[in-house]
Amino acid sequence: MRLAERVAIVTGAGSPKGIGRAIALAYAREGAKVVVAGRSGVDAVAVEVVATGRRALPVTLDVADAAAVDALFRQTVETFGRIDILVNNAGFCEFRPFMEVDEALWRRTLDVNVTGYFLCGQAAARQMIAQGTGGRIINVTSISAEISGERKVHYAVTKAADKMLTQGMAVELARYGINVNAIAPGTIDTDIVRDPDIQRWLENADWSRLVPAGRIGTADDLTGAAIFLASSESTYVTGATILVDGGALAGTLRGD
Repeated sequence: MRLAERVAIVTGAGSPKGIGRAIALAYAREGAKVVVAGRSGVDAVAVEVVATGRRALPVTLDVADAAAVDALFRQTVETFGRIDILVNNAGFCEFRPFMEVDEALWRRTLDVNVTGYFLCGQAAARQMIAQGTGGRIINVTSISAEISGERKVHYAVTKAADKMLTQGMAVELARYGINVNAIAPGTIDTDIVRDPDIQRWLENADWSRLVPAGRIGTADDLTGAAIFLASSESTYVTGATILVDGGALAGTLRGD
């Protein structure tokens, strides 16, 4: 019950195997009221939240739509009276070689992964400042903010931007008691990765060679860090990025 009675918004929370769903359910088990936000699937996840004994508010939206984001935060305050935690998790990833990335894909990736985080982060901070009781903003980034690779240059650019957004927000919002941090997952088995070639690679990869932990990550692997950063246990932590990657960046992924 480390988040008892707190109100949390989790974006990108509607995917059945997604990080957002795992965090939403983990927060509910810790006592939070949860706004399940996403482009689809939010009603089903909200039912799961309610099954834990907590209140839930499902909201369907595109986080790149400023009017929809404003409506999300307005609905949250109207329903629960406040906002204590925001998890920026909604993401867009379509793997494509650099020379085949057209302007539409480039802009869509930026719109969801960067503009969406900016819009939601600003709206959350505005409400938290008005409440005067501080808050927590958590941006889900990626180890792609640190190391790129084939067919994901456009995605890696957005995750690097999210890391810097996290640091800048942390500096400016600390005076209001708002902590802003990031969680950087490694390769996680979620349904965001639909590319057939990537799926084949995931299925055949030698994880004992690629990741010191010896396995691909799961959405549930992210929940411990998400709870810590949302709780009072992280009061003096802001502007930080917690790697949840099984040691990938520290180990063999860097090229030994």
